[in-house]
Amino acid sequence: MSQFLGFMRHEFGMSIRRPGLWIAYGIVFAFYTVLLFSPAPGGEVEIIPDSELWQYSGRLIYTFNMFLPLVGGILAADRMQRDVRLGVRELQNSTPLSRFAYIMGKYFGVLFSLLLPVFLWVVCFSIAAVAGGQVPVGMLYAMPVAFLAMTIPAFAFVTAFSLACPLIMPLRVYQILFTGYWFWGNYLNPEAFPSSSETYLQAAGEHVYQGFLGGSVISVNKPLLYTPSDAILNLLVLAFCIVIVLFTLDRYLRWQARWA
Repeated sequence: MSQFLGFMRHEFGMSIRRPGLWIAYGIVFAFYTVLLFSPAPGGEVEIIPDSELWQYSGRLIYTFNMFLPLVGGILAADRMQRDVRLGVRELQNSTPLSRFAYIMGKYFGVLFSLLLPVFLWVVCFSIAAVAGGQVPVGMLYAMPVAFLAMTIPAFAFVTAFSLACPLIMPLRVYQILFTGYWFWGNYLNPEAFPSSSETYLQAAGEHVYQGFLGGSVISVNKPLLYTPSDAILNLLVLAFCIVIVLFTLDRYLRWQARWA
């Protein structure tokens, strides 16, 4: 446990201090802030009633998830691949650090470093919206709850794949393929093109948004209807995929160390 916690703190510190992380997030944060706080063309200010608070919070988080986990996945893609490329992994193999502590410390250190700026921005965004009188005070707790239910699973899912996949393919190839996957697998209408966006593999939070928060994504043809059971199954499927990816990563590093 001490190895895991120590390596996680080390990885978190390295990741959170990356200038590229703050620059990339800053661009997306600025885009969403301007988009959502800009006045409507007619000058009207939309006031959200208490009865729509949870749906509105879920809709915002679902909108944020269009780009933020994508940025997080791209940022995470070089964290483990870099260790292998620079030969750091060979040095780590000569230390008492276990492979399990290395993988889990790397995973949670990177994950927390990607989530912390997003969480702080969501809180600041909520405070600004409440201070502007656009939403009830309840948004101060509704947004963090929606963040917990929708954003954390999305980041957990993409971080696992972004650590593992660049070990078996070029980094830039993975980042390009991942960008295409994110929109194809989460936001593309399957009636227009075959996609996994209406399956339990959808990671952007639509099942949770509808099943737990009562919102609905407007479709050209019909609204999608997911129940709480669908939301639970979606989260379980994502968790299962994360476990499988991390287990496969462990087997791959074990095989790599044996043949090195």
